[in-house]
Amino acid sequence: MSVSEIGDNVSQLMFGANKRRRRRSEMRLGVQRINYQTTSARPALSITPLLKFWQMRGARLVGIFILALLGWCLYALFSTTLFFVYGADISGNVAVSSREIYAISGIDSQSIFWIGPDKAVERILTLPNIKSASVSVALPARVSITVVERRPELLWETDEMVWWVDQEGTIVPPKGNIEGMLRIIDDDRKPLEAGYQIDPTIIQGAQTLQILAPEVSVIRYSRSHGLNVATPDGWPVYLGDGSQIKAKLVVLTRLLTDLKERNITPAYIDLGDPLRPVYRPNAIIQIGEPVKNNAQPTAVPSIRP
Repeated sequence: MSVSEIGDNVSQLMFGANKRRRRRSEMRLGVQRINYQTTSARPALSITPLLKFWQMRGARLVGIFILALLGWCLYALFSTTLFFVYGADISGNVAVSSREIYAISGIDSQSIFWIGPDKAVERILTLPNIKSASVSVALPARVSITVVERRPELLWETDEMVWWVDQEGTIVPPKGNIEGMLRIIDDDRKPLEAGYQIDPTIIQGAQTLQILAPEVSVIRYSRSHGLNVATPDGWPVYLGDGSQIKAKLVVLTRLLTDLKERNITPAYIDLGDPLRPVYRPNAIIQIGEPVKNNAQPTAVPSIRP
């Protein structure tokens, strides 16, 4: 046996004896030796509860979040001055001022999201001088208004009031003075109001008469005789509803020539029907005798347009 082996045996016997002595002393003292190995703490983590919670509540939470976001967006849109209207681009108006159109449209200081173009058009059309209108809106706060006004074709005078009349015969308030415009005087003095409709045939007949007889600037009108004018000699001529004006003037020219050749002064000439013109001679006045006017209307069937 070598020296190293002998040393190992001796050390094992010595240390083994020491361990046995410690165990005996510990048992006598009532102390129990515990051997343990220290390890690092590693808590067990799991996402399973989180997944279950999301499956049960996730859709509802997403809905609440989206609803809150939409509410915030709506509040921002309807409360931000960037989207409020304080003016408009107005075109097509001449007689009616842009201020009047803008005021009646009802869009001032309104959110662009609250403005209804159709409602604005309805309000604008309450202006008698406006024939049609269109309204368009664009972000952030732009409004465009285009109108078509009722163009005055002639003046209608009745009951100390003067109105404008458009091509369709609609009565509208005058918005200024227009020189040289044809004037019709209503002998019946019937009171009118804005929007009243006059028979368009009367308007067209009066315009045709002015074209064919430019010297005529004033035409009278009554419900019983229609349009009426006076000849250069002052003889009243009833033209009826305004239709067939050209034919009536042709008949009138021939009739006036015939009356002058026969030395007849008519009290009036009725051309309501150009195929059957009628006149009534004036009374013949003799000195020392009262005025007699028993002459009956005389038809002139031989005169044709």
